[in-house]
Amino acid sequence: MKKEQAKVSFREKLSFGGALMGQTILYNAINLYLLIFYTDVFGIGAAAAGTLFLLARIWDAVNDPIMGVIVDKTQTRWGKCRPYLLFAPIPICILTVLLFLGPEVGSVGKIIYASITYVLWGMFYTSLDIPIWSMSSRMSVRTEERQSIISFGRIFNIIGSFFPVILVVPMKQALGGGLESRGYFLTILIFALASLPLMMQSFFGTKERAAAEESKRPNLKESLSAIFGNTPLLMLVASNLLALFINLPVSAGIFFVTYNLGDESLFAVMAGTVLTSAIIGSLLAPRLARKFSSRKVLISVHIVSAVFFIAAWFIGYSSLTFVIVLTFIIGTLLGVPLVLRTSMLADTVEYVEMKTGKRSEGVIFSTLTFTSKLKIGVAAFLSGWILKMTDYIPNTEQTTVVLNGIMSMHTLLPALGCILTIIPLFFYKLSDEAHKDIIKKLSE
Repeated sequence: MKKEQAKVSFREKLSFGGALMGQTILYNAINLYLLIFYTDVFGIGAAAAGTLFLLARIWDAVNDPIMGVIVDKTQTRWGKCRPYLLFAPIPICILTVLLFLGPEVGSVGKIIYASITYVLWGMFYTSLDIPIWSMSSRMSVRTEERQSIISFGRIFNIIGSFFPVILVVPMKQALGGGLESRGYFLTILIFALASLPLMMQSFFGTKERAAAEESKRPNLKESLSAIFGNTPLLMLVASNLLALFINLPVSAGIFFVTYNLGDESLFAVMAGTVLTSAIIGSLLAPRLARKFSSRKVLISVHIVSAVFFIAAWFIGYSSLTFVIVLTFIIGTLLGVPLVLRTSMLADTVEYVEMKTGKRSEGVIFSTLTFTSKLKIGVAAFLSGWILKMTDYIPNTEQTTVVLNGIMSMHTLLPALGCILTIIPLFFYKLSDEAHKDIIKKLSE
């Protein structure tokens, strides 16, 4: 690996962040509203919808590493990642719109239609998600620079989340003319048209610096070794997977505000609070990492988050003020791992390169995209089944059992996720100082 020659400019970071903002607008529109669209509008049962999300994520266990290998073997005059930033956004936008089309094709036909469109959407989304995150390791090899790039990207990531959070409910009500299905479809169509140029511009605005020579392109065995022979990466993957319960408030959020708080319009307030606080956490992350090790910071913020999640269960939701305050605190704490976990994963690219002489950004970052989607899928699966087991009935006043079930998905279960996620971090041994030594040796 040759020594990096140029610093990443603010303009380039802006382009990187813009792409993440574009894809996040669509990603969170799906994560936040597709489950309730399936159950309350399209007419698919909660358990069936939840199972669909889980099965799609199981397929990602195969699909994402394959895409990672493809990226690592890509060789064009534009680089190994940038071509996907140009060509993947169009099919992603088309499939996002089709997810909310809601055709009348019978009960079985609806499940088949939802399954096909959702799986295809996941595959094409992966063809952009892996290259764009891999770019964070190819734009710079220095840990501090990467943390800045990723922090910048995560902030735009969060900004992109604001649009579906704030706009979907009022837009679907305004555009639907009394028809929920029409409102959702037109709203998502507008989102897709707005997101397309944001994603595509990153092809022109970013640059790959950590170029891999043809002789250093990994074969399939070496790509697999980049995952299974990469102990620091495996610890991060395990930690990320064990955090899946933390994602339950994402899939159950719209149910919480609709039935527990009794006002669907409060979703913008609650989710907006989370996103605003997550921006603060993302800004704090690089500063905390400069004073303490990234590993220690991750462990600490998750322990404190677990305490606040448990407190939220006992305080309850009778006071909206308390709910918002606790949500803001937890959101700030959990904004920190968004940056540090990704930066630590990027550092394992050079860890493997030091051992094998090959760069494997694609397959390594496929573990990030896979675990992120798997957590969302499992959270949706659990949400669907928890709703079913508590006898949830759409569009009616819910029983105490249902309300407690939804509340547990916002408090006790995420607290469990915070505790579980720190266990593998005690076995993560690639310190920031060790990574700097690796970079120095690779640059000689």
